[in-house]
Amino acid sequence: MPSAADAAAATDTPAPSGAESVPLRRLGQLIRFESGLLRRAVFLQAMQALSYIPFYAGVGILIDKILRNEALTHDERVRWVVVYALANLLLWPVHAWFTVRAFTRSQEIVRAVTARLRRMLVDKLQSLSLGFFTRRGAGALANQVTVDLNKVEAFLNNIVGSFIVSFTIGAGALAYLFWLNPLLAGITSLAVPVQVLIVRHMRERVTRLNQRVQQSGENFSERVVEFIGGMRATKSMGNEDIAAAQLASSIERMRAAGLEASVTMRWVMMVIQFAGEYLGVVVWCVGGVFFLQGRLELGALVAFSALLGFVRAGFNAYFGAYDAWMQARPGFVSVLSILDSQEIEGFRNAPRGADARPRGELELRSVSFRYPGGEADGRWALDDLRLRIPRGQRVGLVGETGAGKSTFLDLLMGFYPPTRGEILYDGRRLDEIGLLNLRRSVAIMGQDAFLWNTTVRENIRFGRPTASDAEVEEAARRAQAHEFILRLDQGYHTPCGERGGRLSGGQRQRIALARVFLRDPAIVVLDEPTSALDVETEARLQADLDELCRGRTTFIVAHRLSTLRGVDRVLVFHQGRVVEDGETADLLKIPGGHYARLHALQFGATAG
Repeated sequence: MPSAADAAAATDTPAPSGAESVPLRRLGQLIRFESGLLRRAVFLQAMQALSYIPFYAGVGILIDKILRNEALTHDERVRWVVVYALANLLLWPVHAWFTVRAFTRSQEIVRAVTARLRRMLVDKLQSLSLGFFTRRGAGALANQVTVDLNKVEAFLNNIVGSFIVSFTIGAGALAYLFWLNPLLAGITSLAVPVQVLIVRHMRERVTRLNQRVQQSGENFSERVVEFIGGMRATKSMGNEDIAAAQLASSIERMRAAGLEASVTMRWVMMVIQFAGEYLGVVVWCVGGVFFLQGRLELGALVAFSALLGFVRAGFNAYFGAYDAWMQARPGFVSVLSILDSQEIEGFRNAPRGADARPRGELELRSVSFRYPGGEADGRWALDDLRLRIPRGQRVGLVGETGAGKSTFLDLLMGFYPPTRGEILYDGRRLDEIGLLNLRRSVAIMGQDAFLWNTTVRENIRFGRPTASDAEVEEAARRAQAHEFILRLDQGYHTPCGERGGRLSGGQRQRIALARVFLRDPAIVVLDEPTSALDVETEARLQADLDELCRGRTTFIVAHRLSTLRGVDRVLVFHQGRVVEDGETADLLKIPGGHYARLHALQFGATAG
């Protein structure tokens, strides 16, 4: 069976913008990966359809050849009625077997295609750059991965689960109608051009309305993420009514867009349905005239009318599938925008023969960086950085908000490539060592320690997924976390809750520190990891951080200069440039220097 990567390659062909058939063709390419299942499903559904037609086609035989056949005696008619009933009874298990088997195969196709599409999305999201996630937002992406894919799955269920059966029954019934009476069957086909013209006329409006539904759904998802994530801040300020009103506005837009799209599509379907349903009246009227003229038997007319319902059902299935596609199409286009995105992290895998992971020596050669889309203001986030950081050096990063500290670290981590210049790791470029090798050599601790909604043990093990239980517990001991973990209700099996919400701030930091110890990185990034802790907890954690940083290249982002205790060097950032670089004692001696001024503000000394 082809892999998800193969499917991604098949759907990764750029398509002309606005081409109506492109999304449907891309979905067809995905379905073709299940061609074996599809062939079996189509065969079984065709047999399901064909085994259903005799139940209604036989009504004409029952009326004309048995009940109204005066050449048969009463007893012979009764016997043939019994035979007719037994034949239908024997046919039903056959039809039921084909129906269940066809349903099973169709469900296998739908589940396989949607699972493949979800895997493709997950794989693609893993490979995309940090800038992509910053630009798109968590709410919109969550909506695409869940709601949009559910609409695609509903469309596939419609097509594979019911459309093929209904359309096959309709086609078979139509062929039988032409055999019964070609002229009357021809009359029944007159509605098709009318229905097609209605669909073509309304297509653009329906597409536009469903795009509004899609956009309002993404906006609502973004609002919900903000609403839940900001609940603490909302309650602390007593602004629940304001937050609820903002969410209510998104709900109203989604309601209005959904209502207009649904009502419009319902009117379209009603006009289409009228064109088809009125044929029933025409058939009875024309067929009644044919019967009076002796050109059509009564039983044939009854059977014709009954089978006409299947023909209409076949056409209705087509238009129902069209309705489902109109709802699913904007979401699928949105999913394709992720799969087709070119914002991919480069150098993800190390070339063959690459050396082991970086050991911690870093060099920046004339590195400048500008965020995507930042050309308009002409401002560089980082400007001409030329630095060499030896292995094992402990470096403090200081500067006002927006000075470039976080951007500097993002570049070192490979989240963004430099706009100009290059970064060397142990004298090698990123394309020589591979992005995964770099990331596996780095560990980050911030003031908000992120924990997964799983057990304490698995949160620590996330630092090195192959670690044994003994190694996890040893890392917890080094982080001074083992004792408090054992006091938890379920010890190492205690769930941490969403984002670690079931633990205190100090406990979360200890578990995050244990995760870093287990990782055993060459490069450590500490982004104000103690700023949210009380003085006593901070002092204990600081001692453990000192042990962690020993012998490792360490970057400490500091707004409180007290956290820079023991650093070998301080880089002072200002407007994207390193304006001061040296030991703290030397920086304090610079008259009017940036570091000296910050030191004076925090400790009350006189700068310079």
